[in-house]
Amino acid sequence: MDTTALQHAAQLIDNADALIIAAGAGMSVDSGLPDFRGSRGLWTTLLPEGLHERDLHAWTQGRCFETDPTQAWRFYGEALRVCESTVPHAGHAFLLDWADRKPHGAFVYTSNVDGHFEAAGFAPARIVECHGSIRHFQCARPCSPDIWPAAHGDGAPTLPRCRRCGALARPNFLLFSDPAWVVARTNAQRLRMETWRAGPCKPVVIEIGAGLALPGVRMFAQSLRLPLIRINTDATELYGAATIALQGRALDVLTRIDAALARVHAQ
Repeated sequence: MDTTALQHAAQLIDNADALIIAAGAGMSVDSGLPDFRGSRGLWTTLLPEGLHERDLHAWTQGRCFETDPTQAWRFYGEALRVCESTVPHAGHAFLLDWADRKPHGAFVYTSNVDGHFEAAGFAPARIVECHGSIRHFQCARPCSPDIWPAAHGDGAPTLPRCRRCGALARPNFLLFSDPAWVVARTNAQRLRMETWRAGPCKPVVIEIGAGLALPGVRMFAQSLRLPLIRINTDATELYGAATIALQGRALDVLTRIDAALARVHAQ
């Protein structure tokens, strides 16, 4: 890894008055949660018995709760259990520690639906889950914009029900071809972030594990037109002169940055 780029990243973070953390699927891999949409992803590993990877398309579509609710909840109930039982890796703690030193703290923008940033200690009011959360439910119809936290054990053995109308409930995250997804919670998160962004004068963006297959997080990070630290296992694409590219896994790179920050503070 380029030690000059690593030191530059540490100095940027040290001088910033706020952090904007833009996290894709690569952030959760080191916690043991593979990409939900990848061919080796969590969705693939959780296929119900008797189904194969060729059947995966059906379970990533919004209509799956309409066409076969029992199998859909057998599938996503296990996904919820895995997300709840998996511990966020130490990289989250590094980010939280750096944020705690900043006058304006941090705001997280993530496509991950696993809820790991909140589980790691980030304030719910400082997180945008742009694809929603598997830890929150909505009506599958939907009958209203109501969204509520999942209770422990939801999804099995009985099918979760809407707390308003009693119809089938479903996770409040975006599937493919999914007009039923209730976006109210995510829109409220976006509004809070826009309000917060008026405060910091010297924020830095730390983009972690945001790929090109679904480039929403990467496009968000670039759209801010701020100093950008891009962490990715693939060859990291530079975006303008303000980008620092660090190639590697999330936890490894964040650990190295934390050590570089310690050296900066020791000077």
